[in-house]
Amino acid sequence: MIVSTAAGAFAQRVSGLGFSLIAAPSLALAVGPRDGVALTNLLAMVVAIAVFAPSARNVDAAKAAALVPAGLIGVVPGTIVFHLLPASWLQVAVGAVTGLGLAAVSATRRLRAAARMPVTAAAGLASGFTTAVAGAGGPALTIYAIATQWPQPQFAATGQISYAVQAAAALALKGSPRLPLPWLGGLIAAALAGLACAHLLAHRVNPARARRAAIGIAALASAATMIHGISSLAGGLF
Repeated sequence: MIVSTAAGAFAQRVSGLGFSLIAAPSLALAVGPRDGVALTNLLAMVVAIAVFAPSARNVDAAKAAALVPAGLIGVVPGTIVFHLLPASWLQVAVGAVTGLGLAAVSATRRLRAAARMPVTAAAGLASGFTTAVAGAGGPALTIYAIATQWPQPQFAATGQISYAVQAAAALALKGSPRLPLPWLGGLIAAALAGLACAHLLAHRVNPARARRAAIGIAALASAATMIHGISSLAGGLF
């Protein structure tokens, strides 16, 4: 858990790949899907606030005014699904959401769309839903940013607000992860350490290579989570 948390934070700072795409599947495997998703929400909120702090001047207020409320609305049905799904199905969902998110981000490089209000709101809604269900709200906003050619500095800063608010809302509705306080403190420290290392080493790391490595790690974690969930489902049938 410590390694995946630090690696996810490092990757988000260096490559722009979402923290939760790497951390969510690993944490779901380590502590179970329910506590894993809640833990991802908590850590993603910490990472988003830390990344936002030095980039606050780049916030796109107009897009934030659409993304944040839509994201909050999306969290509500996502939380309902989170509670309705049995644990094994939820684990499959975590792996599927993160895996499909990776595939979608990789496959939409040439997608183009106008940054109209309905499109922006739809991206926020989808992001809030997947944040609540699987702890991963990044793919929807990343696809939106690619399609609308949203400049990276504005996307990076504004996205953190959306991630943090969605994660906080999801935690308020679902409750905090049931882990001992020393573990929670250690994981938060690991996330901050990953961000600090990335800040120090960012100029020495090739972002494209770091992104490819992060995608590979996240894909393996997503596949392992889905396989574990499917195995649990199969075991329950026999």
